[in-house]
Amino acid sequence: MALRSLVVSLILASPVGANADMWCAHPLWVHEWGVHVLGPGPALPLPGWFHHAGPDATRPLAVRELPPDSGVRALPVLQFYVDGAPGRPIPIGLEVGFHGGPASAWYPQVDALVAAAQANGPGAIAAKVELDVLRAMRQQYQRRNELVPPDPTKQLVWDRLTLTADAPRAPSPSDVPWVNTARAMPGALWVAGAQEAERFVFYEADTHEANPLTVARADGWDPKHRAYVLKNGSDQAVHDVFVVTREAKSYLVHIDELVAHGTARFVLEDHVASARDAEAALRATLLEAPAKTPPAGCTMDRDPAVPVEHATSHRLYGPELDLLLSAWRERFFARPGTTIVYREDARTLDEAMPLAIYADMTTSVVLSRASLALWEGVVLP
Repeated sequence: MALRSLVVSLILASPVGANADMWCAHPLWVHEWGVHVLGPGPALPLPGWFHHAGPDATRPLAVRELPPDSGVRALPVLQFYVDGAPGRPIPIGLEVGFHGGPASAWYPQVDALVAAAQANGPGAIAAKVELDVLRAMRQQYQRRNELVPPDPTKQLVWDRLTLTADAPRAPSPSDVPWVNTARAMPGALWVAGAQEAERFVFYEADTHEANPLTVARADGWDPKHRAYVLKNGSDQAVHDVFVVTREAKSYLVHIDELVAHGTARFVLEDHVASARDAEAALRATLLEAPAKTPPAGCTMDRDPAVPVEHATSHRLYGPELDLLLSAWRERFFARPGTTIVYREDARTLDEAMPLAIYADMTTSVVLSRASLALWEGVVLP
């Protein structure tokens, strides 16, 4: 069993003056990061107030039901962001699916919880095709008055969350270190549901996903010259593969990319390195410059019924990386024996854990997704 764990979406606002044109949608940077634990290894501790069962309440007006951008704005205004803070509450909607199993924990409380068997069933898949057709027609100015349903393939549905610079209500007390660090993340907006507020959105699932990697001895293997072949058996590439071995000496093998069904040969003794070297190399592959660069051009004609579903980046800001590494450093780089860590491809994420983000017509979502896979206790043959 695999566990998609500590998947945190930190919502960051556009900086001051990011877009002074009142006719353009303002960018909203959304960073998702998490660790996919391959095998039976435990996840990180969770607060007792995270949710494991669905709601029993009337849902709010969904963001996807808000009016689309007609190209004409009544009483347009300039919005100013101080130190990255928004000048108004920002409504967003989220939908998350897990193709490998059921959602197991989330926060804040969802507006709808769909069983995995239903969301991943043939009826939902067929309905999603029809939904995509409807969304495409709306973008062509057809059927824009027709109510758009939620994505039937998603298990977790937040119809409407509100983003604010300041906490609209006191969050639940926490003694979980990573939660407290995420709560103090500089620049991150507060996310408010109907009754709860936190500085992030969390979701986790118990999934049954095959490990795509295998390790075998290569020709020329010798106890003092251990040659191996690492193979990617999946239909998608994997990126930034780190093979970390801690024995009397420590070894680090870094493979930039392993293409679908590709192989890479290495000799362990050729890669003497330390855990510090491994962490620095991983940080370099994920670190985003602190400046938030607005998308090129002017984003107009936004339709809240059409979500952003694909990431344009995998990079994170420094404080996010600090949190990720503080939570996972020991399991990534400090365990005796061999551990393999790699970054999942964006297409793998779209298939295994599809994400949809809805925003109102004045907001343009810029999505980055960074999912690391962790294979612990690797037995080198």
